[in-house]
Amino acid sequence: MIKLFQFNKDFYFSIFIIIFFYILSLTFFYFNLDPNGGAYLDYLNQKRISKQFAIDFYYNFINFDKESTRHSPLLLIILSIFEKFNLSDNTIRLFFFHFCFVLPFIFFKILDFEYSEVSKEKKILLSLIILLSPTYISLSIWPDSRIYGVIFFTLAIYYFLKFSRERNNLNLYLCILSYTISSYFSLNFVLLSFYFIVKFIVIFKDNKIKLLKLFFLNTILAFPAIFYTLSLETIFFFKSGIGGKGFDLLQSLNFSNKFLLISSIIYFYFIPFFLANISKVKLFEIKNFIISCLIVVITYSFFSYKPEYSGGGIFFQLSNFILKNNFIFIITCIFSITFLLNLIYKNFFNILIVLLLIISNIQLSIYHKYYDPLLFISFFTILDIKIIKKSLKKIKLRYFYIFYILFLFLNLIKKII
Repeated sequence: MIKLFQFNKDFYFSIFIIIFFYILSLTFFYFNLDPNGGAYLDYLNQKRISKQFAIDFYYNFINFDKESTRHSPLLLIILSIFEKFNLSDNTIRLFFFHFCFVLPFIFFKILDFEYSEVSKEKKILLSLIILLSPTYISLSIWPDSRIYGVIFFTLAIYYFLKFSRERNNLNLYLCILSYTISSYFSLNFVLLSFYFIVKFIVIFKDNKIKLLKLFFLNTILAFPAIFYTLSLETIFFFKSGIGGKGFDLLQSLNFSNKFLLISSIIYFYFIPFFLANISKVKLFEIKNFIISCLIVVITYSFFSYKPEYSGGGIFFQLSNFILKNNFIFIITCIFSITFLLNLIYKNFFNILIVLLLIISNIQLSIYHKYYDPLLFISFFTILDIKIIKKSLKKIKLRYFYIFYILFLFLNLIKKII
């Protein structure tokens, strides 16, 4: 009977670390942190619109494209329901703040499902790193549709992995429902959801009836959003997020901008893996290096992103802050693309994911918040990085914590400077 209530020191440590991170997150909430910058102002604009929805839903719904936002109206509609009950702003924010804890929990469930050989304590510590993400902190404290898109997309990953192993139809439909909800919250996830659709095509290539059913199901779920978007006079998610300034569509869709900037952002988030003593990750291959140099030379000739657009990733901003030009950024891009070439080599689905990550950013501005903590989650889940799967048991998590603490500190200092 006594043994029934005996727990090892790892169990107590896990409980302690979970409580510690919860208190730390509450502290961030108490001080209204916004390490990303912009989340607070975005929320004020969203709150204004959600109050309008609460007063006259129909008028504001059919005239949503007149508002100065490129966010999906779904979160605003949900917020308007809370507004109808005359709840205080802190109460509303506190509710959504606690809902966001679902994200590290789902990530833990994925790790627990995929990495059975790794201790639960290590998987808990790994999943809690998300709570140090500047994007998570900002968007959980100041509700934003992007973080809920990440939550439901991660849930889709979980159900897809379960379906892949168990071939259970319930998990299949829950996966589809999850990435659909993700897309309704944040339209950038519409394109990312094609990863699952292509996977289903491969899995059911010999079952045409099943594929047809899945096609109709996806079409039915997507139809309300398509119909609503096309019924408006303008497509709201193409709006610029840079001080309301207008930019033509060709400039917003400049692939060279997205390819170089997003490649450097992906590379940035892989830094802790290099530091965590994954010695087999290839940093440099002469063939890929030469190809990378050629790619950078060609794409940079069409590059038009400017510092005043804001965002652009840490390497782009650092280069312009220190040298007032793109020299450091260009050098970083060469190594970033060399790394990506090694990552996608002979792996169709890694190529697909990287391509979707790049083209899913349909607007002009490119921010870290579009890829954080999504990339961190993807490295362990949908991206097939064999060295991570083989070495997770040996990975030293202190490097991940150091990286994210420094990145968080850098974001807070940036606001002061």
